[in-house]
Amino acid sequence: MKSTTTANNNPDQKHFLVTILFLIAVSAVSYTLLTEHQTFARYYFIYPLCMLAAYFMSNIWFKRVLSVTTFGLLLAGSYLEPLNISVLSQAFILVPLCYIAIFPGSLWPIFVALSILGIYVPHVAGAQVPEFVEASIEFSAIAIFATGGTFYKQKLGKQVERYRKDSLTDFLTQVSNRKAFKQDLESIAKIAGETSKTKFALLLLDLDDFKQINDSLGHQQGDLLLIQFAKRLSNLDFNRINIYRLSGDEFAVLLQDKYDVNFYSQQVATYILEACQSAYHLDKRSYTMTISVGIASLDDALYDTDIWCRNVDIALKRAKQAGKNSIQWFDENLIGETVRSYQIERELSDAIEKGQLALYYQPKVDIKTNLVHGAEALIRWKHPDLGIIPPDEFVGVAERSQQIIPIGRWVIETACQQAKAWDQLGHPICVAVNVSTVQFLYDDIFHVVTKALRDSQLNPQLLQLEITETTLMQQPQRVVDACHDLRTLGIRVAIDDFGVAYSSLNYLKQLPIDVLKIDKSFIDECCSNHNDHMLVRTIIQLGHNMGKVVTAEGVVNDEQLYLLATEGCDEYQGYLYSRPVPPYEFMALLSSRKDVAIPRPQVAAHG
Repeated sequence: MKSTTTANNNPDQKHFLVTILFLIAVSAVSYTLLTEHQTFARYYFIYPLCMLAAYFMSNIWFKRVLSVTTFGLLLAGSYLEPLNISVLSQAFILVPLCYIAIFPGSLWPIFVALSILGIYVPHVAGAQVPEFVEASIEFSAIAIFATGGTFYKQKLGKQVERYRKDSLTDFLTQVSNRKAFKQDLESIAKIAGETSKTKFALLLLDLDDFKQINDSLGHQQGDLLLIQFAKRLSNLDFNRINIYRLSGDEFAVLLQDKYDVNFYSQQVATYILEACQSAYHLDKRSYTMTISVGIASLDDALYDTDIWCRNVDIALKRAKQAGKNSIQWFDENLIGETVRSYQIERELSDAIEKGQLALYYQPKVDIKTNLVHGAEALIRWKHPDLGIIPPDEFVGVAERSQQIIPIGRWVIETACQQAKAWDQLGHPICVAVNVSTVQFLYDDIFHVVTKALRDSQLNPQLLQLEITETTLMQQPQRVVDACHDLRTLGIRVAIDDFGVAYSSLNYLKQLPIDVLKIDKSFIDECCSNHNDHMLVRTIIQLGHNMGKVVTAEGVVNDEQLYLLATEGCDEYQGYLYSRPVPPYEFMALLSSRKDVAIPRPQVAAHG
């Protein structure tokens, strides 16, 4: 199976037309030879037979032998029994065109034309010279221009084919790219079905922890690893497989088999897993790398290639969750997950219009007073069939399709309106909104926030935008400039999940922010793990030394709260105080809030 493209003209139709014209030309020349020659007429039956055989044969040596035979026959006949000069500009003018069909782009037609003219020169009488010159010019011109046109057409065709191949090839690894993958899927969709004897399977490969290679060695070394990995895949000693690079470190292997595609794909996956674990040599050092593999058959997707790709993607995610360096088949246990994923992706675009999105609010609590003085707005999708869908199920889908931009705008507008409503009721609560990386980089976030504040008449100090370190790393200068502009409005800016990304400290000194949020992963074991405790202490001290407010996420018990209070953390949020709740329940929390002393746990925090 090869990658295909949509051409403006069908190659089969072109070949059929050329064949028809060739047959007409050979017939006309043969008729002239048989009717005009008297002495050697019976020998000219050889001409059409040899020409047809030369045209339809694929062996180049037979083509040449047969073409030389017909060429010799024409020269011998023209020398021994030359025809009238008018024949050169009538029937014989088709002779070079016949050889163009047999040897397109070669000098054969010109050589044949000039040779025939050379044979006729001694036989031209003085009175025939003008007619011969005119016929020769016409005969030669057609041969030369037809040959030249064919040559450049072939050259152009090769150039177009080279461009087409380049457009379907990944520049770095020289395997097929995503465009070729999509085209092959379209081809498979046309031929696959219950009646098809050929069965298809798709393998999705992902290099485990590839980001660490890029981070520690640099992208250049990461590219060298990808090149070596792709070369190992290309050297696989298997038939009926196509290899593609779909994204940074994600590859696909498409294979087909008429007998047992499941066994064949398992065999290929196992071989890949073993072959790609041997050391990679980068910059005079050796590194090992493992891969995770997801497999899905087209039959299980009911011959729908979109579902097929979704199935293999889910299988790969399960392979990653299983501890990486493993193979995961898509099976019946994952069908429900695929149906749910497909439904989420298909119906997400209408969620805002149908009023299915809602914001829940988790309190932010002052550690010293235990009073609620802020909230984080968290989106939920209230689906009529699937129930409440958490953001981790649909936000990723929204970001890939850029539907996160209208959703993000709705979140900011709704949060501002809710904060204004609470403010009017006597509860000036600062509401924090998470801004997606996609929205921050590809939407006019300053205009969106300005409009939301203007429409809601909200005091800017009651709005906080939270960005992740991943957002910061995408386009640092653009993010810094945007944060400067946003702070001029009077809103606060926070870094969410602080401490997760490796380079946060490189940009912290220049990033205009007000709040550092300690990631939940550090809070989980800060009371039992000395290292986590020290990291929490360091982040709090770092934030205070830079004049930032420090917020801890994911606080679930009194021990964690006491440790944070001891270390001087400013505020916290988590299930210890409240889960994210709808606006009316949050209002009840505000109405009943009291100044409560932080309980000292029975067992002192470790550290």
